[in-house]
Amino acid sequence: MDRDAAQAALDEMGAAERRLALEGPDYPLWRHAAFGGAMALIILGQGFAVPWSLLILVFAMAGIGALVADDRRRYGVFVNGYRKGRTLPLTLLLLALMLGAMAAEIYARRSGLSLGVKLGIAGASFLIAVGASLWWTRIYQRELLRGGA
Repeated sequence: MDRDAAQAALDEMGAAERRLALEGPDYPLWRHAAFGGAMALIILGQGFAVPWSLLILVFAMAGIGALVADDRRRYGVFVNGYRKGRTLPLTLLLLALMLGAMAAEIYARRSGLSLGVKLGIAGASFLIAVGASLWWTRIYQRELLRGGA
């Protein structure tokens, strides 16, 4: 590959990223809510003993699998949230918050706290995950438009 061919390939990659930002996944609100729901189920599962925790986890993972399959069918691509770039700090913040929520659910389970407390923790996790998903998508699309992906 000569210098001109390499530059043409890089230019095409940049153009493809801009097309993805402009035409690509414009996720509807239900998609962000589905992600938040899957995250909330993962968190909620920590508040229960086996076998309930495993059953909840199976439903959460099936939901995530369905989201990945839907994204690939609908948009032709699934964009993994764990990627370098401007989205990484938000991804790491979401991870830290979800681990904290998991710890809170484990504490609730071990302390015998009520179902209402466990649902409250999962509900807060849902809201955080939906907000992070919306924010992440905006950052990602701006990054693609600037050519920084």
